[in-house]
Amino acid sequence: MQSDKRTFGFPLCTIFCAIPLIKDYEVYRSAIIEIEYSPKDSYHSHIGGAIVQISKRNKDNHLCNVLSVSNRQGFIKQSEQFEDRNVASDDTSNYKIVEKNDFAYNPARINVGSIARLTKFETGIVSPMYICFRTKDCLLPEYLELFFESRNFFYHIQKRLEGSVRLCLSYEELCNIPIVIPSIEKQKQVDLHLSKLAQKIDLEMKILQFVQQQKTYLLHQMFI
Repeated sequence: MQSDKRTFGFPLCTIFCAIPLIKDYEVYRSAIIEIEYSPKDSYHSHIGGAIVQISKRNKDNHLCNVLSVSNRQGFIKQSEQFEDRNVASDDTSNYKIVEKNDFAYNPARINVGSIARLTKFETGIVSPMYICFRTKDCLLPEYLELFFESRNFFYHIQKRLEGSVRLCLSYEELCNIPIVIPSIEKQKQVDLHLSKLAQKIDLEMKILQFVQQQKTYLLHQMFI
């Protein structure tokens, strides 16, 4: 029998081609972010001028979608992050309400990336320990989210961490971080370009995962 060198329309060599292609896309995307958000000679804006802190509480416990902020997955259901135990209090009336495109971060873990924009859910609640905010009309939440991926943002975080036992970033220090805010049209262009790259990366990852699964299946069939 002729050896099957293809897997449901995908050549097996796809697994070797997809990996460097994904890396290229990721490097290209990161390079664009660093260029767009690189330190400028002079700043005319700070984050604080373009965001508003929010602290609306879950009175009467009417919302039950308890969320956490992961440094890898962004907003996720707390039940998924802590599968072995229930972390949320039975009384969530003091939990903060977040809505789509709102941001939240853990002051003690923002240095490892625990800051995110809510995109997967229309609304939810987070622990009172989180600092929550949303952008004003002059700043697209998507554009600010990309800034949070930059080395420039990480550099300014490190300069502003405070605390003797655990280093934290206060909301006031977050507001003091400088940022260049271009026109809304320019922000949309940057977001569109980087979103297309993210979609390409996601597509290649799905193809790679599919081919790897099929390769595993074929190898398994050979030894049955």
